[in-house]
Amino acid sequence: MMKIDLTGTHEENMTAINNAEISEEFKAHIRKDLQEQVDRCLSSCFGVDLDIEHVGNRIPIHELVPKGMTIKEYFGREQRLLRGENISYVKFDKDGYQ
Repeated sequence: MMKIDLTGTHEENMTAINNAEISEEFKAHIRKDLQEQVDRCLSSCFGVDLDIEHVGNRIPIHELVPKGMTIKEYFGREQRLLRGENISYVKFDKDGYQ
């Protein structure tokens, strides 16, 4: 019996499946089963079709950006400061620390 650890990220799981010493047919079966489990979990957790929800909650850009202002200006640093938005940015080095 061979154990494959599928508790990581999607990329880690796919790497584990690809590196396992099993047939390609069984790898395809595991991938399909894993995807079905993820889909089942997400649908039971959220119960919302995100594509439909996104379309229903969208704000047309012409209603957001004032007339006479470009999108670049509206989302620029100066305008965000004027609106009182927090624009602080956190920089991380290659190890993920500040």
